[in-house]
Parts: sequence; structure tokens; C-alpha cells
Amino acid sequence: MSPRTGRLTGIAAGALVAGLLPAAGSAAEEGAVSVSAGYVCAGADGAAVDVPVEFTGSFPASVRSGEAIRPGDLTMAATLGGGLLDGLPAEDGATVGGTASAAMSVAQGRESADYPWAGATAEPVQVSADGTATVPFSGGMSSATAGGAGDVVFTLGPLTLELQGTPPAPGDTSSPPADPASPADDPAAQADPVGPGATTLTCTLADGQDGTLATVAVPGESGTPGGGDGGADDGGAGQGTPGATGERPGGAGADADAAPGDEPAETGDVTPCPPGQPPTAELDPDRLIEPPPGTTTLTLPGVYTCTAAAGVVNSRKLNGALIANDPHAPTLDSVRVLLNKQMIISPGNFYNGTRNVAEFTLPDSEATFLTFGFMPVTGKVEFTNEPMTIVTEQGSSIDTNETTAGFYQALRIYDVKVNGVPLDVGGECRTSAPLDVVLKGKYPEYRVFTGGTLRSLVTVPPFTGCGTGGEDLDALFTSALSGPGNYVELKQSPLCTMPCTPAVPELPAHG
Repeated sequence: MSPRTGRLTGIAAGALVAGLLPAAGSAAEEGAVSVSAGYVCAGADGAAVDVPVEFTGSFPASVRSGEAIRPGDLTMAATLGGGLLDGLPAEDGATVGGTASAAMSVAQGRESADYPWAGATAEPVQVSADGTATVPFSGGMSSATAGGAGDVVFTLGPLTLELQGTPPAPGDTSSPPADPASPADDPAAQADPVGPGATTLTCTLADGQDGTLATVAVPGESGTPGGGDGGADDGGAGQGTPGATGERPGGAGADADAAPGDEPAETGDVTPCPPGQPPTAELDPDRLIEPPPGTTTLTLPGVYTCTAAAGVVNSRKLNGALIANDPHAPTLDSVRVLLNKQMIISPGNFYNGTRNVAEFTLPDSEATFLTFGFMPVTGKVEFTNEPMTIVTEQGSSIDTNETTAGFYQALRIYDVKVNGVPLDVGGECRTSAPLDVVLKGKYPEYRVFTGGTLRSLVTVPPFTGCGTGGEDLDALFTSALSGPGNYVELKQSPLCTMPCTPAVPELPAHG
């Protein structure tokens, strides 16, 4: 089978499958990880600047073979100076924030795979008088699953920092007073405040730097590690070569055969998001939440990421349900997400948020209902989706993180059978208007980076165009399906950074 499935099967004895793979089994006990690393970043003038970086997070000390390694969120604090912030606002009260990504890798024995960490964000911090700032970036990490015994080693790689600087807000008391010697009629003194600046830093590990972030032991059946000389207790590097790069997540060993005794896959494959084709849609202004006063909105290029979602839609009238993007189908459609199209930041970190855009399709679904309580009806449903606008809001604590994802979706019904007898509804039996779907999720059950559960109640509009040969079936479908209070629940897998294949999401329990 292909290793792009959402449930692990061994590719070969001791092989590694890395990526966003949800797996069965209890979560292993997590231990704290704290690593100091030296990086070299290119400044605005091209000069190399040493940057100390502190990584903190949590990894399980050990897992069983076939059990997912699920790290906690990772925080990376980079101390930036030496001219790296040149070009950004530097006056007293100026702040700097932004996003970060790291091209990490994960290895077990001779097998390795890319392990990108992306979508990490930094709440704005104040720039000191000497032009330096320690900027803490934080974000979720994807899972990795080992197909056999042996230490699994996570290794740091190059960093990319997208920094945005913001001058002090008007009236900020931390700003220095105007120079009395400056002429009051100086046009420059009366100009509008400088807008937010931006810069991109690319950084690599310093020569001779040990890039090991964490080592997770995977014992053999006897209970002893089946490979790697360095166990999790002493932070050894194991047999993985630091910095080695293999196949991308979900793509390692794509041509390898399954090991003897593997069970058949229980889920299908997610269709990878196409490289170089990020969403081009604009944010829906009607779905944007007005940020509090005193915040600054930054418009950014965005980061192209990929995910998948599976869901159930319960019909209130018929007490039935259909599955959208069934994880057990042979293939599942993916969701293309342009992350951080806008960022909202504030002095004092009292508020931050993101505005993201997603584009996606859903495969047709089949539903079975007991119409009016006694007549079995089956039909196929085609979904037509408009782009999704995803808005996150967070106060000074992660506990306040909330997400609202809104889009419009039209439904078409076809291939209808009543008690097994075909009912010709024609090719244009559809809702008279799109459904207005507004999904909501809140930490810890949901975060955009790590996925989770989103919920909504939707109203199904009346149907139109149903029937052929002069027979009007609009009223039949409207009375059976249309109306408010229809429950929608989606499970989203974690985001991965292109190129990648996202995990297969779990089906909501209500399905």
C-alpha cells in the first residue's frame, strides 16, 4: 500500500514513516526538552550574524513501535541583533513579531524524512534601545510514527523568519518627546508615522553545531531499544544522521512493499495539495472580525500549507446523516490554506489574530434517510464550495484562542432512489441558494495549526430544479430536507508546509 495512508502500516522492517499521521494508541508520557543552538543569519548588508536560539518543548521519552510520537507545541526564542532588525521601526516603543518556519528532519537508523515546522507565530515584543530583541515563536508540531524499533531522532535545520516591525502607537508614552529644536513647520516632523516594516531572515546552523532537538526511544519486543546507541534518557543522537534529508512527509518509501503480516489499510489516501498553487482568493470582508482599537493589521504574502478535513452533516428533519470526505474512501480531497494572509498585532500583547484563506473541493457523498419516518431514500450529494475565510483571535493567553471559519456551499442531489426504485430528479435539483456555513472551534479542542474539531448549525435553503417531464419535486425535497438546525461537525488534520501530504483526519464521533 502507499504510505500516504492515515493509519500506519509498516513499509519494511525498521522503516520510518514521518509526517502528520494520526495513529491509534494511548499518548506516551511527555518530557521537557530544552536545547540551545547557535545559528548564523544573513543581515541586510549580507554580513553573517551569530544568533543564539533557545528551543523548548516536550517529546515522549519512548513509544511503542507503530505508536504515534506526538510532540507538544514548540517554542523558539531567537535573540536578534547585529543589524538584523535594520529597516524595521527602531524608536522607543517599537515592536517586532512575525512568523517562523524550520526545515527539520526526523530519522531512525538509515531512514530519514523531512519534518517541517511551520506556521509558528511570535507575539510582538519590544525592541531594545540597542536595536536587539529576543523574539519567541511558538507553534504546533506534527506527529511522526516509527514502523519498527530503534531511536527516532528529531534534528534542527535551517530557519526562515518573516519579521514585521511596528512603530509605537500614536500617543504611546514610551516614545521620546519631540526635539524642541526641531522647527514646528518642518514637513518631515508633521508626516504620518512610519508604517510597519518587514524583513525576511534566513539562518543556518553554525559550523560544528549539534542539531539534535530530541531523541525518542522505540523499544523492541524485548523492551530494549532495537537500534541507536543513544537512548532518550541521555539525549543521545541515535543512529539518525543530524541534518539528513529524505523523502517528504507522507512520501518516504513510496515504492516500497508492505512488510509481511501488515493489515489492510483502514483509510484512504489524501490527495496532496498541488505544489506552487496556493489559494488566490481574497478574504471575505463580511467574515472578518473587527479587531480592538490600538491593534495593527499587517498584510503578508502568506504561507502555503495543506490539510484535510472529514465531517458529518446531520439532517434535523430526517434524523439521518451523511459523511463529507469519508476517511474510509479510497481517496480524500485536501484543503489548500494560505496561512497568515493578514496578522493583527497589538502593543502589550493583549490581542493577536490571523486571517487565512482556504480553497477546497469535497467528493460527492451518498446518504440514506427514512423520509417522513418510513420510506427509505438514498441519494448522492454534490458539494460546490466557495473559498473559506478563517479568522483566529487570541488574547494574552493561548486559552483564549478561538477560530471562526466561514464559507458558502451549494448542494445538488442526484441518483435518487425511493425504496430502491429510481426517482428521476433531473440534473439541476439543488438548493436555491448556497448554505452559509460558519464553523467555530476553541482551544484546546481546535487550533488552525494543529487541527481538531469545528462545529456549526446550518440552515438548508429550499430546493429548486427538482423533477423532469413537467413533474415538480421541489416541494418534496424542501419539506424533507430544508430548514434550520442541521448540525455539522468537522475534524481537521494538522497543517503541513508544502510540499507535503496531510494526514487523514478522523471521522467525528457523531458520524
